[in-house]
Amino acid sequence: MSKRPIKRGEAPDIAEADIAPGCLHPRHIYDLIGHKDAEARLAQSFESGRMHHAWLLTGPKGVGKATLAYRFARTLLGGQPQSLGRLDVAQSDPIAARIAALGHGDFILLRRPYDFKTKKLRTEIPVAETRRLQDFFSRKSAEGGWRVCLIDSADELNISAANGVLKTLEEPPDKALLILLSSSPGRLLPTIRSRCMSLPLRAVPIEQIADWLIAQGNPAPLAKLAASLSRGAPGKAFALAENDATVLRPLRHILSALPQGDGLAEHRLADGLASPSAGSARTLFWDALTDIVQAQAIYASTGRWETALEPLKLSRPQSHWLALWERLQDLQRTEGALNMDKKTVMLSALAALRAP
Repeated sequence: MSKRPIKRGEAPDIAEADIAPGCLHPRHIYDLIGHKDAEARLAQSFESGRMHHAWLLTGPKGVGKATLAYRFARTLLGGQPQSLGRLDVAQSDPIAARIAALGHGDFILLRRPYDFKTKKLRTEIPVAETRRLQDFFSRKSAEGGWRVCLIDSADELNISAANGVLKTLEEPPDKALLILLSSSPGRLLPTIRSRCMSLPLRAVPIEQIADWLIAQGNPAPLAKLAASLSRGAPGKAFALAENDATVLRPLRHILSALPQGDGLAEHRLADGLASPSAGSARTLFWDALTDIVQAQAIYASTGRWETALEPLKLSRPQSHWLALWERLQDLQRTEGALNMDKKTVMLSALAALRAP
């Protein structure tokens, strides 16, 4: 998961909806951290020749749903796994290269599209995208094998699009596979869930994520901190490690200056995170800050500390930390809903952290 140049088929100036903040796109990722049992189940289903026509992969954001889905798609479309019972098609495999470039005739990706008029990503997957799906499955396979559709994510289908997907699920063509990803499967249409084979992905153990980050060349202290703030999601841990200078280092400094605070550092941080180009770092910082406050609430109640940072040297009851956690959640929601000034909101959040 090292940094790499833009590959053929990518548009660096156009945002992609199906990419986690600070991460590579899942179609360019070939490591799978954890989820060995889930991978084995998919591989066995394919090898048995009795594969269900639709799979619903569920789990937290960044846990590896899309990474596993692309491994499955590469294998179905003719890539050669390197190990028995795995889906580990090599990056050098021609099938992998074609899928990475979104250039395989039997693969289609449904996601929130980019609106060239507003120059923004759409907020949902519209019904026009599912018409593409129906057209795709109405044609014969380009290469005589499987046809694969990946929906990333099904949570973002609007109601008309969801009904369009349901129609395909109810009348699946021969040798057609739909892979749906969802972080909130309870919000999907029950009829969609009932027609899919469910495969939940659980949080990956923190120690396993830390070892993987160290193997990628990250220093052990950074790897352990990023892993401890990842919520068990390898993609998020990788993004945190990549954003050490803009997220983790400033966070450590801000926390170490409590309760007095460091006004200059806070303004410098708020300025940096308010930049239009800092969207990924800002999201990561918000998540890390709220997770630290939540950990502090648990620590105040139980004495158990669960991150690689030291507990804050502030003698405040659990109720204080819970109220602060709710305040931070409200600030983040309000910022998005009302399009408030990002620097002002971040300074308010940091001030709330210092408040007695």
